[in-house]
Amino acid sequence: MTFFTFQNPSMLALLVMLLPVAWLLRRAQRRRKSVIDAMGGDLGQRSPWRDRLCLAAMLLLILALARPGISPQRHSVAKSGRDVVFVLDVSQSMLAEDAYPSRLDAAKDAIRDALDHLQSERVALVVYAGSANILCPLTFDYDFVRYVLDQATPRTVDFGGTTLLSATEKCADSIFTEQRKGMQDLIVLTDGEEHGTHNQRIAKLLNEHDSGLLLVGIGDTASGSRIPITGDDGATEYLKHDGQFVTTRLNESGLRELARLASGATYVSAGTSAFDLAGLYWQYASEKPIADVGGSDTYVTYQELGFPLMGLALAMLLIAERQHRSHGRRRTRLPVQQIAALLFIAAISVVTTPSLSAEETGVATQFAEAVRLQSAGRTADAMEIYDAIESSIVAGQISAQQTAALRFNQGLCYLDLAAKDADVEPRAALSNVEQAQTCFLDACRMSPELERARMRLDPTANWITQLQQQIEQEDERQQELQEQLQNLIELLQELQQKQTDLSDKVPSRPVPGRRHPAVAQPPDGEPETAAEDGKQFSQQQRQLHQEGIAIDAAMQTLDQAMSQSVPSEDTQPLSVLEEPLRLMKQVITAQDLAVDPLRQWSRWANARDLQQIAIRKIQEILDLLASDSSEDSDEGDWDDEESYEDMMESSESDEAMMSSMQGEGEFASGGEMQPLPVPNYSVEDILMQEQGSLQFRQQQRAKSNQGKVEKDW
Repeated sequence: MTFFTFQNPSMLALLVMLLPVAWLLRRAQRRRKSVIDAMGGDLGQRSPWRDRLCLAAMLLLILALARPGISPQRHSVAKSGRDVVFVLDVSQSMLAEDAYPSRLDAAKDAIRDALDHLQSERVALVVYAGSANILCPLTFDYDFVRYVLDQATPRTVDFGGTTLLSATEKCADSIFTEQRKGMQDLIVLTDGEEHGTHNQRIAKLLNEHDSGLLLVGIGDTASGSRIPITGDDGATEYLKHDGQFVTTRLNESGLRELARLASGATYVSAGTSAFDLAGLYWQYASEKPIADVGGSDTYVTYQELGFPLMGLALAMLLIAERQHRSHGRRRTRLPVQQIAALLFIAAISVVTTPSLSAEETGVATQFAEAVRLQSAGRTADAMEIYDAIESSIVAGQISAQQTAALRFNQGLCYLDLAAKDADVEPRAALSNVEQAQTCFLDACRMSPELERARMRLDPTANWITQLQQQIEQEDERQQELQEQLQNLIELLQELQQKQTDLSDKVPSRPVPGRRHPAVAQPPDGEPETAAEDGKQFSQQQRQLHQEGIAIDAAMQTLDQAMSQSVPSEDTQPLSVLEEPLRLMKQVITAQDLAVDPLRQWSRWANARDLQQIAIRKIQEILDLLASDSSEDSDEGDWDDEESYEDMMESSESDEAMMSSMQGEGEFASGGEMQPLPVPNYSVEDILMQEQGSLQFRQQQRAKSNQGKVEKDW
């Protein structure tokens, strides 16, 4: 922060105009003199001081436009608002899917939406189930609140259950302060299924701290919903208690009783539909008082020097005009005083016009360009401009109607992007449609009279449902294809095993001069049972050949089904199992060629070679299919218990070696020569250590209380 500065330094670029203006004035003076001398006139010469004064006045006006300032003063920004504590129920009953996509996700979406519309309020986040945790203390950093909100799950708390008292006590002990008494509100989002009600105690704590309470009930009050639980293996089951499925419902009676007991409390039933949490809170807190909150934001002001410079420039112009009249010149049509007055008014308007007007003009220009690109079908380019406008605008810079129009156009862009991905990437399309739904909801809230945004809500919701059904069908189809592929692999493995067994039965080529020890052979070397064995071998090989044909047909059917799910630019669908099908043709051919040679003992060796070819080709097919099916498998899982024990033994030996290395040398003699280090712990370090110890003790207490919980939802 310097003593002197230019607050609008870009205007200094106008100084380059002084050189051409000075050259033009000099040139005009010379030509005037030459014309007068040529005409033989004896008029008084024009004083050079007039031009110099005009140039000096122009210089001062340019400097005034650059807004020079001195004596900077720093001012702090006082923010006025209330403290808002979001209390989120993360018990397992909030996983019920009667609200879309679940009660917990609906509550988290409502908090995110409310954060987008808070400005000067300090916000905290507390989660609770059987116990409570403060995920974020009071802060103005809404982005951090959004981050920790994403981490809120039933596993965030120490143990399950539902006890709002634990969250209220946590707020009373660690968030509520005497200085902000009467300026703090709790927004509780829950299904109200309280196990062991403590409404009297909760109301007493809130009344003691003069805290407001807004209760939002989420869930179905009539039929309720079961609670889906996802295991470690990814399988989803429904929660049971005493062998019966648990059905959770919105407990409106308990929430209404709490709202009646606590002074200044309000209960709102959101049910299973979407709700505007920001609008509910503004309606609740509209008549409540606000107070300043000390903030760290500051701004700097300077003492303006532009006005004295403009006054001095005006005086110079008046002096120059006076010198011009003193030389007997004829008065110009437009007096210099009027020119000076116009320049003075223009400078005043430039200096006093706030920068907001320029920014508004820039936003309007960008918005018009984005609309033009959107109309031309360049949705991605328009979306970039809309996002840039949204990230650059300052609160209060544009009206609510303009912001609603911006969000509405963003929603239309998301719909266009979704339409392009709907057939190829339904998941990406679903994400874009959900973004569009959020934009339309924002537009309706910011400008209720925007009918076009309201009309888009129902079609968008229907599209979301269709995409979800399409994704579910695609997942089921992919699962079915995976099962068919696995069945195909099993059939190939079975065929390979049968072919291997038959090949092992067929004797290899006889060695000249050596008789087969197990088979009685005539002098020519042919076994006595060769004819009967050959007939059986040929018949078994024919059966394997028929099995190969059936597997090839199944593989072609699977290839057609899998090819339909792979996008291709050509009209002909892309073959996914092209290489396995080619190898399978070779397997069938080798099996067929091996049928006839197996009838004759002299050709058994050739038949056995053909069988080995079929076996190798089947193995190649299995390798190809296995490589495709194992791409998504985890290769880093350690299932070998013996390897794990070896690793642990190695780790222990390494630690022993390190400890022995640290003990080398004369430790006692070295220790006597080195003084103990001076502790450098500060008071903050000691307090942080104590806070960590306190949290550890609280966790241990929570674990001991966990065993007493019978209903952990």
